[in-house]
Amino acid sequence: MQPSGFPITIAGMHNILKSALMVTVFLVASPVWGGGDETDRMSQRWASSFAGQEWQIDPKPAETSFYQASLTPTVYESPIAPASVRDLTLDTDRPRTQGILTSTTWLKGAFSTETEFAANQGGTVGFPNGLPADAGDDPSTRMMRLGVTGSTEFVRYGLRYRKAGQAFYQESDQDLREAWGEWQNGAVAIRSAVGQQWNNVEDDPARARVEQSYNRVGLSWNKPAWPHLALTYSQNVQSSTLEPIGVAPEKASNHTVEAAFGYTGAGWDARLASSYGLASDLRRQGAESHVQTQTLTASFRPANTLTIAPTLGYRAEQQEWSGARIDSPSASLAMNYQQSSRLGISVMGNYSGMRSSDRLIDLDNVGGKGILTWGLEPMRDWKPLLSLEAGYNLQVNRLMPSAQTEDISGLLRLVPATL
Repeated sequence: MQPSGFPITIAGMHNILKSALMVTVFLVASPVWGGGDETDRMSQRWASSFAGQEWQIDPKPAETSFYQASLTPTVYESPIAPASVRDLTLDTDRPRTQGILTSTTWLKGAFSTETEFAANQGGTVGFPNGLPADAGDDPSTRMMRLGVTGSTEFVRYGLRYRKAGQAFYQESDQDLREAWGEWQNGAVAIRSAVGQQWNNVEDDPARARVEQSYNRVGLSWNKPAWPHLALTYSQNVQSSTLEPIGVAPEKASNHTVEAAFGYTGAGWDARLASSYGLASDLRRQGAESHVQTQTLTASFRPANTLTIAPTLGYRAEQQEWSGARIDSPSASLAMNYQQSSRLGISVMGNYSGMRSSDRLIDLDNVGGKGILTWGLEPMRDWKPLLSLEAGYNLQVNRLMPSAQTEDISGLLRLVPATL
């Protein structure tokens, strides 16, 4: 999101303060807080939070004021480009959200809150027959998130809550409640979180609700000019409720340990992460699966105008209840060359595969895309941009050759003005 805000006066903030206190009491008193687990997706969210990508409320220091507040409009547009020109839509129909973000800071940054309300604008996700006349009033197209953060010299802690409807464009159909804390002294930091998440927030009787609870704790060491180290342990539990007729219930427990090693040098950086997970299917009397993953990512900048980013990954799953082993290798390469402020070239390629020892799975995916952008001569306030895009995707199912798909696309795009 790209907020651009403006300060508001103290008058009228009484209701905001009262609402923030009510939210804090609600989250602390809620019965869903407790130990437990969640799925691999939540593990990925936790890894992102350690890298600073997960949303958390950072205190906003107010050096000269006891209290500050701001009201900010927010806009989000999906950056994901369609895989084929057949999936292109008009810019006016692109999925996007708009909302309002309220931020407050007390005690010179020692305590802060954030509250955001957002709703869909444009697009037709969730409405295959087009947007209905009352789409703006549909709760399934809205999102609300709240957060409270406190900090001292070495400790930060907070609560956060987020609920998004089934048709909301960004991380839809989720209800999340979490308490988190971190202690940092010099290069050493300890972070922990406990929370719960579930889908089917609108109690749709045709779909099951999957509830996931989790506990996580991590230790990291980060010092300039030294390697970065991190060790994380997570425990998560997944179970389903409200199952419709004909849908089998789910219940599983997962334990994961992950270690990461990274280093940043002059013009390059690299990170190696390895994890081991033990998943128990509680519906099959605790039948276990062992999952190991290794991921190597790097970024090289041999020149100021060129960036090369390769990624290698490997995932192996051993299912004790079936005796099958599933291997999933992957690789990708991205290159960005900015010849000048007007000419740029981007090239991306990727490969992924999945094979099982019982010969029930044998899949390969190969894809790539190239983009050439050229900025034309500015005309008054207009900055026209011309781009040429070419893409290729191949999906191979060796067990069912008739299911193979191949797609080649090309697109010439003229943008009259860039913002």
